[in-house]
Amino acid sequence: MASTEIRERRRTLRYRNLLVRQAVQMKNKVAVLLMEAGVSYNKQRLHRVGYFRELLATNQDIDEGLRSLLRLCHETVVRLGKTESALVRSLQRDPMLRERIERLMTIPAVGPIRR
Repeated sequence: MASTEIRERRRTLRYRNLLVRQAVQMKNKVAVLLMEAGVSYNKQRLHRVGYFRELLATNQDIDEGLRSLLRLCHETVVRLGKTESALVRSLQRDPMLRERIERLMTIPAVGPIRR
């Protein structure tokens, strides 16, 4: 059985994985809602703040009910992202993991987590 310290870090990583999965589900839900309403959008830019805000403000195909659902989904994605970032920062600062992270980073094609 792994030590308590390792189990705690694994729990944190599993929780981060949950947050990432939920964020992906919400992003997919935004895309589905837009497709159901027949709204065309730029898939690569959809979840960027400026583009999303502009899409909601300028598109006439988005009624107020859909607009509020889209805002809620987008706010959830942002909140999940901030929480996930905080977890990653705490793991990066963890003295127990620091040496492991440094060794992993010496492997070609292994790098920091990108969002």
